[in-house]
Amino acid sequence: MVALVLLTGVLAASAQAAGGPANLTLPTVAGKTVDEASLSSTSGKWSPSLGDTYIYQWERCDSSGAECSEIAGATSHKYKLQHVDVGHTMRALVTAADGEGTNSATSKATAVVAASKPRRLKGPVISGPAVDGKLLSAGSGSWGGTPPLSYTYQWKLCVLLQCSAIAGATESTYRATTSELGKQLRVVVTAHNTAGTATTTSPASKKIVAGPPVEVEAPSVEGLPIDGQTLKLNPGKWAGTQPYNLTYEWTRCNLLTEECSAIPGATGTTYQAGPLDVGNAFEVTVTASSGYGVASATSPRTSVVGALLPHNISLPGIGGLLRDTGLLSIVQGIWSGTEPITYSYQWELCNALGQACSEINGAVGTVLSLISPYVGSTVRVIETATNSAGSASAVSEPTSAISALLPSNTGLPSIGGLLTDGQSLTAALGSWTGSTPLSYAYQWLQCNSAGESCKEISGATGTTLGLISGLVGSTVKVVVTATNSGGSTQAVSEPTNIVKALLPGNNSLPSITGLLQDGQLLSTLTGSWSGTEPLSFAYQWQSCNSAGEACEDIKGATGAALSLVSGLVGDTVRVVVTATNPGGSTQAASEPTNVVGALLPSNTALPSIGGLLQDGQSLSAALGSWGGSGPISYSYQWLQCNGAGASCTEIAGATGATLGLISGLVGDTVKVVVTATNSGGSTKATSEPTSAIKALLPGNAGLPSISGLLQDGQGLTALAGSWTGTTPISYGYQWQLCNSAGEACKDISGAGEAALSLLSGFVGDTVRVLVTATNSGGSTQAASEPTSIIKALLPGNTSLPSVAGSLIDGQTLTAGNGSWTGTAPISYGYQWLQCNSKGEACTEVSGATGAT
Repeated sequence: MVALVLLTGVLAASAQAAGGPANLTLPTVAGKTVDEASLSSTSGKWSPSLGDTYIYQWERCDSSGAECSEIAGATSHKYKLQHVDVGHTMRALVTAADGEGTNSATSKATAVVAASKPRRLKGPVISGPAVDGKLLSAGSGSWGGTPPLSYTYQWKLCVLLQCSAIAGATESTYRATTSELGKQLRVVVTAHNTAGTATTTSPASKKIVAGPPVEVEAPSVEGLPIDGQTLKLNPGKWAGTQPYNLTYEWTRCNLLTEECSAIPGATGTTYQAGPLDVGNAFEVTVTASSGYGVASATSPRTSVVGALLPHNISLPGIGGLLRDTGLLSIVQGIWSGTEPITYSYQWELCNALGQACSEINGAVGTVLSLISPYVGSTVRVIETATNSAGSASAVSEPTSAISALLPSNTGLPSIGGLLTDGQSLTAALGSWTGSTPLSYAYQWLQCNSAGESCKEISGATGTTLGLISGLVGSTVKVVVTATNSGGSTQAVSEPTNIVKALLPGNNSLPSITGLLQDGQLLSTLTGSWSGTEPLSFAYQWQSCNSAGEACEDIKGATGAALSLVSGLVGDTVRVVVTATNPGGSTQAASEPTNVVGALLPSNTALPSIGGLLQDGQSLSAALGSWGGSGPISYSYQWLQCNGAGASCTEIAGATGATLGLISGLVGDTVKVVVTATNSGGSTKATSEPTSAIKALLPGNAGLPSISGLLQDGQGLTALAGSWTGTTPISYGYQWQLCNSAGEACKDISGAGEAALSLLSGFVGDTVRVLVTATNSGGSTQAASEPTSIIKALLPGNTSLPSVAGSLIDGQTLTAGNGSWTGTAPISYGYQWLQCNSKGEACTEVSGATGAT
C-alpha cells in the first residue's frame, strides 16, 4: 500500500508538471435521485487549491453509468432533475484552471433517477348543470409528477357530509337521476404513473334539481320497409324527472324532393306499410313531456319502402300428349304481389324420376314440341313472375315419362374378317327402325361346322371377336340386340365358314423384369403370342456387351429366371423365348437390358477413431466393416462437434485417414464420416463421437524479459517471453523486488500489470517479473532474470534558490532551497557569495556556509 501511495504521488506530480491543477479527490454528488429533486456537486480536492473558481458541467448517463452526454445549460454546482432524467444516472464534470492550464475530473455516476409520484397542483371541478337527466363532466385537475399520467374517476353521492360511491360511475361524465334529487355529487380523481398513485376529491356540486326530459338514446324504426309489412318504433331512452308522457308522429319522406309530411292517424308505436308508401321512406318523431318541459327526438330515416315481391299461390301445370312428336302447353299458375306482374317460361328436361333437370335450349315459349331425344325422360316448366320488387319463380310438377317406338330389324347383321385362329372378326349391325336413341348389344355364338347347335361364347359381347384355338373347326354367328326406352328386339347373322388353325407368331417381344444389380433375380415375361393353342415356351439367357451387342448364351441359363452374378456387372443381358405348338416353333428375343449395376456398398460395422485426445496429437480413422460389389474405395471427412457430440460441422481440408488436433478443437468432440464407393455408387457411415479434446498446458520456451531504463522515476515493461500450448493463452504479471544480488525476491504489492514505475525505495535493489501463462488446460509460471541495480536520479534544480530578509547592515538574510527533483533523501549545503553592485565578480564569503 505504501508503494501505491508513492506511485499516486508521482502520478499527481507528473500531471501537475504537465500544466494545470492536479485532482487529488474526485468531485461527489449529493441529493435524492428522484424526478424534480435537486442535486449538488462538490469540486473535489485539487493541487493547488483554487478556492471556488471551478467550472461545472452536468452529464446524463445510461442506467449503468455509461454513454454519458452533456446537459445543455447545466453549468451550476446545483442541478434540478427533470422528467427526461428518469431512468438515467447523473454525474458532474468539474474543470479547474490556473495559469499553467486546465484539468477536469468527473464524479461517480449517481443511482438511477426514479420517477416521482403524482402530486396534486390544482383539484378537479365538476362542470355542467346539476339537473336531473343532464350530463355532468369532471376535469382531471392539474398534477405534477413524472409523465405520462393517467386518470381514473369515481363519482360519489353526498347528503350533507356523508358521501358514498355510485356503483358503475367510473367515467369522466355522469348523468344525474331522479333518485338523486336534493343531493350533491363529488368526483374522486386518481392520478397514476409508474411511481404510484395519488387521489383528490372535487368540491361538491350544487344540489340536483328536477329537470325536463332529456334524450339519452335516439328513437329508431325496426322492421322491413316493404309493402304490407308492419314496422315497429323503438322510442329510444330518456332521462329527466318523471313522470313524463311520450307521443309519436310517423312521417312519409319523398327521397327526390326531401320533403316529409305527417301520415294521418299514424301516432302509435307500429305502422303497416301500404302501396302509397312504395318508393318513400319513414321518420318518427318522439315527444317527451313532463311538468318540467318538453323535448323531441327524430329517428334516423328508414330505407326506401319496396314493392311486395310476387308470391306463388298455385303452381303452373302442363297439358298435352306425352309421346314422341306430341305437343305440350302451359297452364299458368296463380300469383299475388304488387301489380303489374309479367310472366316468362323455361322448359326443362328431367330423368324418368323427374330429377336431375336441365334447361332445354331455346324452349322459352308457352308450348313445347316433343322429339326423339326426350323419349324416356320427363319435362317440367319454370314460370317466373316479375314486378318492380323483383322476380320469383315456381316450378311445375314433372310429367310422366315420354313414350317411344320399339326397335325393328329391317336388315340382318353380318360378320366380316379372316377366319383364322388369332384373327379378329367384326360384326355389322344390319338395319333398324324405332325411336332414337337406339343402343346395341352383341353376343357371339360358337356353332358346329354346319352352323347349328350354337352356344354363347362366354364374355364375347363386343363388336369384334378375337378367334382363339378353341374355335378352330367351328363356325360362329353374332346376335345383335337393339334397345330403346320402349324395349328390345334381337336379330341373328348367318353362320361363317369354318375357323382355321394358326402357326405361333410373336405379337410383342418378351421382356425382362427385376433389379439390374449384382445378386438380384431377373424374371422373363414371354411377351404376347398368336397361334393355335396350346403353346409351350422355352428360354435361353444371353450375356451382351454394354451396348447390348455381341450376345452369347449363358451356359445353363435356360429357366424363366436368372440370378445375376458379379461376372455380369457392367454387361447387359437378354432372353430368347421359343414358342411351340402342333404347327411348329417360333423364336423372339427381348431387348437387351440396361447395364447390370454393382451392389451399393453397405456398412456393417461403424468406423472408429484412435489416438490421444489432446491438442497437438494425431487421430487415426478405422474404416469399420463394409459389404457390396468390389472393388470399393474409401474417402474421409472429419467433423467438429460440440461437447455432447452434436451440432457437427465439417473441418475444412480434413479429408485424410488421420487428423492433427489443433487448438480450435479443444473442448469439442470429433467424428469421422467414411464414404465407401464402387461402380454402384457411394454410401456414408459416421463414427461415434470421441470424448472432449483436452488442451495442452502452457510451456515456457523463452524466459520473460524486462525492458526500460533502470533509474528512479523511469518505467519498466515486461515481455512475456515465448510459450507453447493450446491457444488462446492469457498472461498475468507479478513484479518482485530483489536485493542487489538478485536474490531474496518478494512481491511488490499492487504491481500486477505489464508495466512498473520505479520508485525511490527501489534504488540499490534489482527487480524481476513473474509471468503466469493460462489456457483452458491450466496455468504455468516463468520468472525473468533479475535486472541490474536500480540507480538513483541525480538532483536537478527546477526553480532557483532565493534570498529573503532586509538588505540592511546588521540584518539577517535567509536562503530558500528552491525546487529540486531527484532521488530522495536530498540534503543541502550552502555557500554565500559577495558580488559587486551589478551582481558580478562574485567571491565566496569565508565561513558563510549556513542557511543564514
